[in-house]
Amino acid sequence: MKLITLNTWGGIVHESLIEFIKNHSTNTDVFCFQEVFPCSVVPRLSLGKVQQNLFFDIKKVLTNFNGYHAVAQENDVGGLAIFIKKSFVVNKIDHVVVSQQLNITTNENQEDYFSMGRDLQLMEFNNQGKIYSILNFHGMWVAKGKIDTDKRIEQSEKLKKIFNKANGAKILCGDFNLRPDTKSIDILSEGNKNLILEYKIISTRSSLYPKPVKFADYIITSSEIKVKDFKVLQDEVSDHLPLFLEFE
Repeated sequence: MKLITLNTWGGIVHESLIEFIKNHSTNTDVFCFQEVFPCSVVPRLSLGKVQQNLFFDIKKVLTNFNGYHAVAQENDVGGLAIFIKKSFVVNKIDHVVVSQQLNITTNENQEDYFSMGRDLQLMEFNNQGKIYSILNFHGMWVAKGKIDTDKRIEQSEKLKKIFNKANGAKILCGDFNLRPDTKSIDILSEGNKNLILEYKIISTRSSLYPKPVKFADYIITSSEIKVKDFKVLQDEVSDHLPLFLEFE
């Protein structure tokens, strides 16, 4: 099976993004996307010209897939989406809120946050008699950067518990908003395969991202997943780069 995960950047590079998804639709079984709208509020200006019907735009080109969309809470500006080929039997699709929306704080003694509610999608399906669980996640944004904070460590601990309870062979993927040298990543990697570290990936960001820290996106698998191929695709369809995984 083949999986692609990508933070779509709200579809700002819309035409190229849709063409990329269309081109990969014939040889990909599962897509996991972050920052997929629709939404009921106007996104922050820093997100630029997002496509507020992006989920439906993707759905139009993935006609051979079942699509599932989720937002963390009412009036949230973010969104997650999983698309899986209709030939697979989906046992369940769950939506779990990992953290509620946080407000901006400028108190020097506190962490400076602006973060939409953080959630994950958990999809369980069967393939050739084997159960798989795929967890699609978009991690907390913090103004100080992609470093450890108390709330991020708490987020990872909660996420790890959900991962451990999931059935079958497990894949956790998405934009975690974390550096690879953080305790928050160590918590998620312990006992599992962190493919970003194992394959010595040096960047998951495209040239459209100007900041120096080039890490954000991860795929972490349980021991039951046999990795046949893993790579960072170099398509410039977002300020993130797509991650590709072929597995059994």
